[in-house]
Amino acid sequence: MGVYREMVHQLLTYLGQSRCQWQRRSTKSIFWVIIMTVPCNSIELAQRLVQINTIAGNGGERPLLDFLAGLLGEASFSVTFDNYEKNGWSLCARLNPEASGPALCFAGHMDTLPLGEEDWQQDPFSGSVQDGFLYGRGACDMKSGLAAMVCAAINMAPHISGELVVQIYGGEERGCLGSFHLARRRPFLNNVQAIVVGEPTGAIPLVGHKGAIWLTLTAKGKEAHASMPEMGASALATMLPAAYRLLNYKPGGEHPYLGRGTCVLSTLHAGLNSSSVPDSASLTLDIRTVPGLDHKSICKDIATLAGPAISITKNLDIQPVWTDPTNPWIQQVLSSYARITDHPAPIGALQYYTDAAALRAILPDVPVLIFGPGDGSQAHRANEACPTEQIVFMEQMYCNIIRDWYGKNGALKTSV
Repeated sequence: MGVYREMVHQLLTYLGQSRCQWQRRSTKSIFWVIIMTVPCNSIELAQRLVQINTIAGNGGERPLLDFLAGLLGEASFSVTFDNYEKNGWSLCARLNPEASGPALCFAGHMDTLPLGEEDWQQDPFSGSVQDGFLYGRGACDMKSGLAAMVCAAINMAPHISGELVVQIYGGEERGCLGSFHLARRRPFLNNVQAIVVGEPTGAIPLVGHKGAIWLTLTAKGKEAHASMPEMGASALATMLPAAYRLLNYKPGGEHPYLGRGTCVLSTLHAGLNSSSVPDSASLTLDIRTVPGLDHKSICKDIATLAGPAISITKNLDIQPVWTDPTNPWIQQVLSSYARITDHPAPIGALQYYTDAAALRAILPDVPVLIFGPGDGSQAHRANEACPTEQIVFMEQMYCNIIRDWYGKNGALKTSV
C-alpha cells in the first residue's frame, strides 16, 4: 500500500497539485482516500464573494465572513469575529498567533453600497465573467481585492512560520465602522509592523489617502403659513447667509501627492412644503483633508463662518494617511512591482479615505500600503467591474509581499 501511495503522490505532484493529505476511512479499513487541497483561485473566490449580497443593512456580512472563516480556518488561521453593531460584523484571522516576530497585516472591507436606480446589464449578484472582466456589486470595491488577499494568505500559509494577520471589515461605506471597532482590540495587532489595504488602485501601489470630515449644520425657525410670514421665522433665511459664507471656504494645506484640502456643500434641506415658512434647515459639508491640517481648527473655522445661530454636528472624522515612500518596506514592495511589471511604480495616493485610517490611528508609525485590483472610477456605479487579469496579478503581488516579508525576517519555511 505504501508503494501505491508514493506513486499517486508523485503523480499529483507532477500534475501540479501542491498539497495532498492521506486519511484512513477507519481504523479497520485497509483503503486510503486522497484529500486534495488545491490552490485557492482568486477569480473563482471573487465570483463567490460577489454572489453574496453585502449591501449595508441586509444582513449579508456574517454569511460572507462565515464562508471566508471556513477557508481560512482550513488553512490553520485562528479566526475571531467582531460584532461592531447589530447585524454588523468583521473578522480577524491570524496565522501562527503564538509567533513573536514582526507580523504583516492584510486588510479590507466586504460591505457594498445599494444598487441605485440605473439598470444593470446583468444580475449584479451573478459574479459573471465576460470579456476579461468580473461584473457585480462589489467586484471593484472591493471583493476582488479581498479574494486576492485571502487566496495569497491561504496559498502562502504552509510556507511561513511568522504571524500573518488578515482583517476583513463591515461598515466601511458608512465611515469605517467595522475597522475602527476592531482596531480597539489591540492585541490582534501587537506584532504588526506593515499593513496592506486592498482597496482598488488600478493594481498600482499607493502610499496614502485624504482624510474626511462630515458635518451637518442646522438652523431652527418658527413655522407659519406662507401667506403670513410675519407670524413665523424662516430657518432657511438663517441658513442661506451661512451657506454663502461657506461657499468659498478652503481648508488650506497642500501636499505634493494628495493636493489641497477641499470643502463641498453637499446637501441643503429646508421645510416640509411650499406653503409654509420653514422651521428647520440643514446643510451638510464634505471636507477632505491632507497631512498637516488640524481637524479641530477646521471645525472651529466652520463654526465661526456659520455663526452662533447655527448648530453643528460632526458625523465623521477620519484622519489622512501618508507613508513616506522612502520607507524600506515600501521600497521593497516598489522594487518587487518594478521587477514583475518591468516598469517603476509611480508614487501616488487616493483622494478618498479607506480602512487604513483606523489601523494608522492605532499604529501611527507602521507603514501602510494601499494596493488592490480595480479602477476606483468603477466603484459605486451600475455595471461595476474589475479586470480579471488585475485580480490574478494582485494575488501574485500579495504572495510576493508575503514571501519577501517573512524571508527578510527569517520566518520563511521553504523556498517559494
